Amino acid sequence: MSENKIPHLLKLADVSPTDRKAAAWLSQALEGAQPNNRAVKRPLATEHNALLTDIEKTAKRLIKQIERLRRFPFSQHTFWHSEAFGPVYGDRVEIREVLSTLEAIVLAADMAKDRRRGRRRETGKQRVVDLAFGFFKQFSPLTPSGTPTGAFAAFAREFYSAAIGHDSEQDGGLDRQIRQAARTFIQRQPMQRKPVKKPRYSS
Repeated sequence: MSENKIPHLLKLADVSPTDRKAAAWLSQALEGAQPNNRAVKRPLATEHNALLTDIEKTAKRLIKQIERLRRFPFSQHTFWHSEAFGPVYGDRVEIREVLSTLEAIVLAADMAKDRRRGRRRETGKQRVVDLAFGFFKQFSPLTPSGTPTGAFAAFAREFYSAAIGHDSEQDGGLDRQIRQAARTFIQRQPMQRKPVKKPRYSS
């Protein structure tokens, strides 16, 4: 059922219907957002957050190490021209997708932390919206916002409906979860960097 919603969701996010990578990502996200009937023991918040903090710190450290290469043109050139990244077309300086993935890991680790005490009644709703946000941020040319009438809000509600099987209003709506996802994004804005200018190599 959710698979039939993918073209509509892509359209809401202003993503090309021929973008196979986006469609595949969206399909996996919808599958992951669906309710899981298996009982999973909830870990202590301190243990849960410690694991995520380690991931967040490691990804941040790796981003800084990669950025440090910019001060060493020869090492930077050798690293990004490695066969591990596939064929080299033109004078490649950096592969933006690699840094974007690391930034997404930092964001995901932060968003997944348990910041509340006691039983988390709406963890499932926030998780679904966070998955919708992850797709929107990575593939949509539109900027997500926390406004209930914005493009991301419309996408998040349709994503929720496709994943859960009923309208979000039946579960009290998603306005709070949408605001929370956007708030976390705004808090992470300082991590964004200006486009890197290609260094000149002397012949």
